[in-house]
Amino acid sequence: MDNSILPKNEAKDKEKESVEQLVERVQKGDMQAFSKLYDHFSDRIYKYFYFKTSQEEAFDLTETLFLRVWDNVKTYRRKRGSSFTSWVYRIAHNLLVDHYRFDKASAELDADQADQRHDNSPVFLTEQSLSRKSLRSALSKLKESYREVVTLAYINGLDNLELAQVLNKSEGTLRVLKFRALKELKKILEEMGIKS
Repeated sequence: MDNSILPKNEAKDKEKESVEQLVERVQKGDMQAFSKLYDHFSDRIYKYFYFKTSQEEAFDLTETLFLRVWDNVKTYRRKRGSSFTSWVYRIAHNLLVDHYRFDKASAELDADQADQRHDNSPVFLTEQSLSRKSLRSALSKLKESYREVVTLAYINGLDNLELAQVLNKSEGTLRVLKFRALKELKKILEEMGIKS
Protein backbone atom coordinates (compact mmCIF):
# COMPACT_ATOMS: atom_id res chain seq x y z
CA MET A 1 0.00 0.00 0.00
CA ASP A 2 1.24 3.49 -0.85
CA ASN A 3 2.03 5.24 2.44
CA SER A 4 1.61 8.67 0.82
CA ILE A 5 -2.19 8.31 0.89
CA LEU A 6 -2.39 7.22 4.53
CA PRO A 7 -3.02 9.67 7.34
CA LYS A 8 0.28 10.90 8.81
CA ASN A 9 0.06 8.92 12.08
CA GLU A 10 -0.99 5.72 10.32
CA ALA A 11 1.88 6.04 7.81
CA LYS A 12 4.33 6.63 10.66
CA ASP A 13 2.99 3.56 12.52
CA LYS A 14 3.43 1.43 9.36
CA GLU A 15 6.97 2.77 8.95
CA LYS A 16 7.81 1.94 12.59
CA GLU A 17 6.42 -1.58 12.15
CA SER A 18 8.43 -2.07 8.96
CA VAL A 19 11.59 -0.90 10.74
CA GLU A 20 10.91 -3.23 13.67
CA GLN A 21 10.55 -6.17 11.24
CA LEU A 22 13.90 -5.28 9.65
CA VAL A 23 15.46 -5.11 13.12
CA GLU A 24 14.24 -8.63 13.90
CA ARG A 25 15.89 -9.86 10.70
CA VAL A 26 19.12 -8.00 11.51
CA GLN A 27 19.16 -9.54 14.99
CA LYS A 28 19.22 -12.91 13.23
CA GLY A 29 22.27 -11.82 11.18
CA ASP A 30 20.55 -10.71 7.96
CA MET A 31 23.00 -8.28 6.31
CA GLN A 32 20.51 -7.25 3.61
CA ALA A 33 18.06 -6.15 6.28
CA PHE A 34 20.86 -4.13 7.90
CA SER A 35 21.56 -2.54 4.52
CA LYS A 36 17.89 -1.50 4.31
CA LEU A 37 18.06 -0.04 7.83
CA TYR A 38 21.20 1.84 6.83
CA ASP A 39 19.43 3.25 3.75
CA HIS A 40 16.44 4.23 5.87
CA PHE A 41 18.43 6.07 8.56
CA SER A 42 21.73 7.19 7.02
CA ASP A 43 20.63 10.54 5.56
CA ARG A 44 18.71 11.52 8.68
CA ILE A 45 21.56 10.56 10.99
CA TYR A 46 24.08 12.35 8.78
CA LYS A 47 21.95 15.52 8.96
CA TYR A 48 21.78 15.20 12.73
CA PHE A 49 25.58 15.16 12.96
CA TYR A 50 26.08 17.68 10.14
CA PHE A 51 24.12 20.36 11.98
CA LYS A 52 26.43 19.97 14.97
CA THR A 53 29.87 19.26 13.47
CA SER A 54 31.84 19.66 10.25
CA GLN A 55 31.03 17.69 7.11
CA GLU A 56 34.00 15.36 7.60
CA GLU A 57 33.14 14.73 11.25
CA ALA A 58 29.51 14.07 10.28
CA PHE A 59 30.64 11.33 7.87
CA ASP A 60 32.91 9.79 10.51
CA LEU A 61 30.27 9.93 13.23
CA THR A 62 27.65 8.43 10.91
CA GLU A 63 30.00 5.52 10.12
CA THR A 64 30.75 5.02 13.80
CA LEU A 65 27.06 5.10 14.67
CA PHE A 66 26.23 2.30 12.23
CA LEU A 67 29.11 0.22 13.52
CA ARG A 68 27.71 0.64 17.03
CA VAL A 69 24.21 -0.21 15.85
CA TRP A 70 25.51 -3.40 14.21
CA ASP A 71 27.54 -4.33 17.30
CA ASN A 72 24.64 -3.72 19.69
CA VAL A 73 21.50 -4.50 17.69
CA LYS A 74 21.05 -7.83 19.48
CA THR A 75 20.66 -5.94 22.77
CA TYR A 76 17.78 -3.84 21.40
CA ARG A 77 14.41 -4.84 22.82
CA ARG A 78 11.22 -3.18 21.71
CA LYS A 79 9.48 -1.72 24.71
CA ARG A 80 6.04 -0.25 24.96
CA GLY A 81 6.11 3.35 23.80
CA SER A 82 9.65 2.94 22.48
CA SER A 83 10.98 2.54 18.96
CA PHE A 84 14.13 1.53 17.14
CA THR A 85 14.30 5.08 15.77
CA SER A 86 14.58 6.56 19.25
CA TRP A 87 17.14 3.86 20.16
CA VAL A 88 19.29 4.86 17.14
CA TYR A 89 19.01 8.58 17.94
CA ARG A 90 19.92 7.88 21.55
CA ILE A 91 23.12 6.21 20.34
CA ALA A 92 23.72 9.21 18.03
CA HIS A 93 23.18 11.63 20.92
CA ASN A 94 25.59 9.72 23.16
CA LEU A 95 28.15 9.50 20.36
CA LEU A 96 27.95 13.25 19.85
CA VAL A 97 28.37 13.88 23.59
CA ASP A 98 31.46 11.66 23.55
CA HIS A 99 32.74 13.46 20.47
CA TYR A 100 32.43 16.86 22.17
CA ARG A 101 33.91 15.54 25.37
CA PHE A 102 37.01 14.23 23.61
CA ASP A 103 37.33 16.78 20.82
CA LYS A 104 36.25 19.96 22.62
CA ALA A 105 35.56 21.50 19.21
CA SER A 106 32.72 23.99 19.00
CA ALA A 107 29.59 22.92 17.18
CA GLU A 108 28.97 24.50 13.82
CA LEU A 109 25.52 24.59 12.30
CA ASP A 110 24.68 24.73 8.62
CA ALA A 111 21.23 24.64 7.07
CA ASP A 112 22.35 23.32 3.68
CA GLN A 113 20.94 19.88 4.43
CA ALA A 114 17.60 20.94 5.94
CA ASP A 115 14.68 18.68 5.07
CA GLN A 116 12.50 20.78 2.76
CA ARG A 117 9.47 18.50 3.21
CA HIS A 118 8.68 20.07 6.55
CA ASP A 119 7.01 23.08 4.96
CA ASN A 120 5.27 24.05 8.20
CA SER A 121 8.35 23.88 10.36
CA PRO A 122 9.97 27.03 11.72
CA VAL A 123 13.22 26.08 10.02
CA PHE A 124 11.58 25.87 6.58
CA LEU A 125 9.58 29.05 7.04
CA THR A 126 12.64 30.87 8.30
CA GLU A 127 14.77 29.66 5.38
CA GLN A 128 12.30 31.25 3.01
CA SER A 129 12.94 34.71 4.46
CA LEU A 130 16.64 34.65 5.21
CA SER A 131 19.88 33.35 3.86
CA ARG A 132 21.51 30.17 5.09
CA LYS A 133 24.24 32.30 6.61
CA SER A 134 21.68 34.21 8.69
CA LEU A 135 19.98 30.99 9.76
CA ARG A 136 23.32 29.49 10.76
CA SER A 137 24.06 32.61 12.77
CA ALA A 138 20.65 32.57 14.50
CA LEU A 139 20.83 28.87 15.37
CA SER A 140 24.37 29.20 16.67
CA LYS A 141 23.17 31.82 19.17
CA LEU A 142 20.74 29.37 20.76
CA LYS A 143 21.94 27.57 23.85
CA GLU A 144 22.87 23.94 23.20
CA SER A 145 19.70 22.36 24.65
CA TYR A 146 17.53 24.59 22.41
CA ARG A 147 19.68 23.90 19.35
CA GLU A 148 19.44 20.15 20.08
CA VAL A 149 15.66 20.12 20.31
CA VAL A 150 15.21 22.32 17.20
CA THR A 151 17.54 20.08 15.19
CA LEU A 152 15.90 16.83 16.28
CA ALA A 153 12.30 18.03 16.08
CA TYR A 154 12.26 20.27 13.02
CA ILE A 155 15.15 19.01 10.91
CA ASN A 156 15.10 15.30 11.73
CA GLY A 157 11.34 15.16 12.29
CA LEU A 158 11.26 13.28 15.59
CA ASP A 159 7.96 13.39 17.45
CA ASN A 160 7.69 14.25 21.16
CA LEU A 161 7.83 10.62 22.30
CA GLU A 162 10.99 9.95 20.28
CA LEU A 163 12.53 13.21 21.49
CA ALA A 164 11.78 12.23 25.07
CA GLN A 165 13.53 8.90 24.61
CA VAL A 166 16.57 10.40 22.83
CA LEU A 167 17.07 13.26 25.27
CA ASN A 168 15.95 11.30 28.34
CA LYS A 169 13.33 13.88 29.32
CA SER A 170 9.58 13.73 29.81
CA GLU A 171 7.27 14.65 26.94
CA GLY A 172 5.93 17.57 28.98
CA THR A 173 9.42 18.90 29.58
CA LEU A 174 10.15 18.62 25.87
CA ARG A 175 7.03 20.53 24.87
CA VAL A 176 8.15 23.36 27.14
CA LEU A 177 11.72 23.14 25.81
CA LYS A 178 10.49 23.26 22.19
CA PHE A 179 8.28 26.26 22.96
CA ARG A 180 11.12 28.11 24.66
CA ALA A 181 13.57 27.23 21.88
CA LEU A 182 11.24 28.55 19.18
CA LYS A 183 10.48 31.66 21.21
CA GLU A 184 14.21 32.32 21.65
CA LEU A 185 14.89 31.66 17.96
CA LYS A 186 12.16 34.13 17.02
CA LYS A 187 13.65 36.73 19.38
CA ILE A 188 17.13 36.23 17.88
CA LEU A 189 15.75 36.56 14.35
CA GLU A 190 13.92 39.76 15.26
CA GLU A 191 17.12 41.16 16.82
CA MET A 192 18.82 40.39 13.50
CA GLY A 193 16.10 42.40 11.75
CA ILE A 194 14.35 39.36 10.29
CA LYS A 195 10.62 38.95 10.75
CA SER A 196 9.51 35.32 10.95
